[in-house]
Amino acid sequence: MNRRGGFTLIEILVAIAILATVLTSIYAAYTGTLKIVKDMEYTDTIYRMARSTMKRITEDVASIYKYKEGFVFNSRSSEQAGPGFTDLSFLSSSHLPLRDSDGATLGTIRYYVKETEDKNVILFRKDTPFRGGDDEEEGSEPGFIMCDQLKSLTFTFYDAKGDEFESWDSSEDGNESKRAPSLVAVRIEFMNPKAEDKPYVFTTKVFIPMTGGA
Repeated sequence: MNRRGGFTLIEILVAIAILATVLTSIYAAYTGTLKIVKDMEYTDTIYRMARSTMKRITEDVASIYKYKEGFVFNSRSSEQAGPGFTDLSFLSSSHLPLRDSDGATLGTIRYYVKETEDKNVILFRKDTPFRGGDDEEEGSEPGFIMCDQLKSLTFTFYDAKGDEFESWDSSEDGNESKRAPSLVAVRIEFMNPKAEDKPYVFTTKVFIPMTGGA
């Protein structure tokens, strides 16, 4: 009497177990690869934002402009994002006209941050045309987004003697009245989702030769 060919129950179960193991390994490798790709994309985005932001800040600060009796250059702690963030405003010749009818060659440049409901801190650049008035309005138009996912943004200022300051106000009375710093150090930290205590850190220093210690 001939046996009819086929698989036993044990053979089927073993095959299913092997298939499940293979599929699990493939899924783990696939998800791991996707995570690596996602991390690399995030890192690449951070570096691109940092590079463009630092370039813009450097060009703006290096082009600060002296008007009448002195400079307009002020910093203050952010009212939006709190400690660890600094707002900066100054008069600069790096004004970027958005309309042909703008007519201005100077601009009041302002860097400021805002925090969204999901705790994402965004850096804005606002460029208001300056036409020589002593008390010009800043305008209600919002600034342009420079970067996001910020952990901190700070500036350190140095005068012509090399003394260091955490803040700068050219309108204050005293030795620094109507003066601008001779060097500005910029430090930007971006969030690192993989390690919150190890943010992406970028720094640069901007030398301002035209201040001449004034």
